[in-house]
Amino acid sequence: MFKAILGDVSLLRDSLDAISSLATEGTFTINSNGLQLVAMDPASVSMAVFNLLSTAFVDYKIEGEKQITLNLDYLVQILKRAGVTDQVFLELNPDKNALEIIMKSTSTRKFVVPLLNDVSTPKKIPDLEFPVKLEIETNTFKDGIKDASMVSDCVVFNVEDNVFKMIGKGDVSETKLELTTDSPALISIDHSVSAKAKYAIEYLDKFNKASKLTDKVLIKFNTDYPLQVEFKTLDKLDLKFILAPRVEND
Repeated sequence: MFKAILGDVSLLRDSLDAISSLATEGTFTINSNGLQLVAMDPASVSMAVFNLLSTAFVDYKIEGEKQITLNLDYLVQILKRAGVTDQVFLELNPDKNALEIIMKSTSTRKFVVPLLNDVSTPKKIPDLEFPVKLEIETNTFKDGIKDASMVSDCVVFNVEDNVFKMIGKGDVSETKLELTTDSPALISIDHSVSAKAKYAIEYLDKFNKASKLTDKVLIKFNTDYPLQVEFKTLDKLDLKFILAPRVEND
């Protein structure tokens, strides 16, 4: 048995909108802590780690632990049908082998999402250590990526002496966003080393679909090392994206 009522559908909708750009299907683990999902893109370049806490729901009931596999694209399409004032009811229906989604406001609408057979290999979350951690405003992060995309398909992250830079380099053009401890958009910075790494903008653009969830983003990386981008809402949501670096001989 699983029944839950979600008052703010954007927590689930906007998270899965970003994740579905990486993977078309996903297996959710549902337990007393909430909903968890680990998904990876087909090229194994990026990973999403999603946790929607039980405290994010208006009401939440689960017996034991269950795993369900769903088509993420279809699920997002349904969630986008929810209005701002709708309460969204989620309920597993074992007789139909489906997840039922009911939206209630001035009317009641029901969607039935069939469960899929999970044929994928379980995804293992990598054990990573990050000597560079910084938190910046989400819009600033998006600006740095958009600027770099004008001249390149990748962006360089650089931290040195409490200064963070996002740099895009083309054949003749260059863009740079720089944040210092005096910059209002830099909320915090903590680094024990200087670091420099390059990441594909294609994936960062997909991660930024989750930027509606919060006005700040936590960034962790190291030299030629995976990047972690985290969108978090206290006591409700934790969504992490991990991206492999692009290592080239310059």
